Amino acid sequence: MRWLFLYIVSFLLILLSGPAYSEMTVALVAPKAGDYDQQGIELNKGVKRAIEEINNNGGLLGKKIDFLSVDDQCNNSIAISTAQMLAVQKEKQIALVIGPYCANSFDEVADVYATAHIFQIIPTTVNYTQAKTIKKGLVKMLGYTHQQAKDFFNYYNQAFAGKKVAVITNDTEVESMEEANAIVDEFKKHGKSIVVKLYTYGMTQKDYSKLSELVLKDGNQIAFLLGTSKNIRKMARQLKEESDSFILFTNKYAVTKDYFDYLGYLADNTYFMELRGQNDDPDFAETLVKLRLSGFEFEGLSLYGYSAVKLWESLVKKAKSFDYNKISAHLNDKNIRTEFGNKMFHNGAPKVNESYAVYKYEDENYTKVY
Repeated sequence: MRWLFLYIVSFLLILLSGPAYSEMTVALVAPKAGDYDQQGIELNKGVKRAIEEINNNGGLLGKKIDFLSVDDQCNNSIAISTAQMLAVQKEKQIALVIGPYCANSFDEVADVYATAHIFQIIPTTVNYTQAKTIKKGLVKMLGYTHQQAKDFFNYYNQAFAGKKVAVITNDTEVESMEEANAIVDEFKKHGKSIVVKLYTYGMTQKDYSKLSELVLKDGNQIAFLLGTSKNIRKMARQLKEESDSFILFTNKYAVTKDYFDYLGYLADNTYFMELRGQNDDPDFAETLVKLRLSGFEFEGLSLYGYSAVKLWESLVKKAKSFDYNKISAHLNDKNIRTEFGNKMFHNGAPKVNESYAVYKYEDENYTKVY
């Protein structure tokens, strides 16, 4: 009878442990339509590539990696319901969530994944609100967006010191407002608050002509544009039509090809801020060479989607397990292998933020200036 007892116990343990999955699933949460669809497309491309590499090399710890792409539409309620859906569904074993790209109800979303023991990696820089959220299995891969404000100020101080700067943002977007405030605060920190002023599209009910007149009337010669790609291209064109010598700054990942189509020759003298790693980090350069030799051409954020999967792969191999707690424990290791070289993480974020480079666009060419 002892064998029967052991058989029953073993059977019950199998039932309690849930289904045995032959695949582990990586889910990407990023927009597929709207103002940020291009960023979602780029991330999708990189994540898929990394998963293909893993599967072509026999999988990870003997398991094939499945890919699931989910559109949260950069919407608060959809972001939360997406997280809840991924946390409770039984058809797939969600081992990793990459994203969300937009900071929609970030605290609530991160809490859902942490409670469900689903590892989460944010593939791009995150704002201060996100920075305050600390969970065992939450990784902010590149650090925080306030680094952009620091690098913008440093370049401004080198090349345009004394010129007045308008920081123009969308007051209905938490992320855009936080980035704008970070820039203004950086100027204040260095005793230069007199040369910087914050404007919002809502000040003139999105009448870009009136806002342009106001910005120029205040004597500004430079504008840092934030908001949606539509906000940025409309404001940029209005300012350049009023004064073709006006100097524009924006984040490279915030604009699409539409920017250049919409502005035409007026796009000249635009400065784009872009994460430094793509061109300046020797470890990342090695990754680029490897990918290009295999026929993969990176585009925008695709490398960061790719790198997020590779970071998770590295942690899984260290832990020799897909277990949430075991993987999370290795985030405290002194050196973690990433596509940006070895990194040290503290509370799920790198101890040193990824810095930004500045590229000047002129005559359909980009020139690195910082």
